[in-house]
Amino acid sequence: MNDIKENRLTGRYPTFCTVELDSGTGVTRDLSTAGVCFTTDKAIEPNLMLRCFISMQKRGGNLTRLRCEGRVVRTNESEQGWEVAVHFTTLEW
Repeated sequence: MNDIKENRLTGRYPTFCTVELDSGTGVTRDLSTAGVCFTTDKAIEPNLMLRCFISMQKRGGNLTRLRCEGRVVRTNESEQGWEVAVHFTTLEW
């Protein structure tokens, strides 16, 4: 049985979207209305306030760009680079 306490308030959905940062780009691993987890090739400090844009394909083929701001709550080094988790403070379509 898994005894790890889950701190998330909303469900996460596996996604594959481009994340644009001031320092480069990344790719989402999962996304929810409360936050995002993505991988990037640069380390990002925990507790940093971050602005990013997530490009998503909508039904019908239209591309939309979600503007996000939030606090970095976790970073881990992985085989794909750096895994970064952000808790959103602002979301704008």
